[in-house]
Amino acid sequence: MIKIAYVEDEARNHFTFEQYTILLKAHGVDNTLAIYATGEEALKAIPINVPDIIFMDVRLPGITGLDVTRQLRTQEPLKSLPIIALTAYAMPADRQAALEAGCNDFLAKPVRYQAVEDVIRRHIPLSPDEGSSNSSS
Repeated sequence: MIKIAYVEDEARNHFTFEQYTILLKAHGVDNTLAIYATGEEALKAIPINVPDIIFMDVRLPGITGLDVTRQLRTQEPLKSLPIIALTAYAMPADRQAALEAGCNDFLAKPVRYQAVEDVIRRHIPLSPDEGSSNSSS
């Protein structure tokens, strides 16, 4: 079972990501999802309920996703946790800024299901049961 944290302020994107986690289960990736609507909420909850991977919106209101990432990276159990930047601004400079802030990977919005599955499989070692399903979405 992998624990996924999704930090995003747009409610319509919450629904989409929830649907993606259902598809992940159908493709053999057992998971739970925690959604945080603000950077402040994520900073309070993630160190207590440490996920296996974080999908982080870069442009959050208040504290940005990049600032949240920088702060999370200062905490020992979170220093090597995969953090995936999500942004509608997909220019090379945006990708570079996310990587410099401590993100491990970058996905441009709108995020497609297959990109989410691929990035999880790339960054999370899955058990044989979780990795045995062949996805074709």
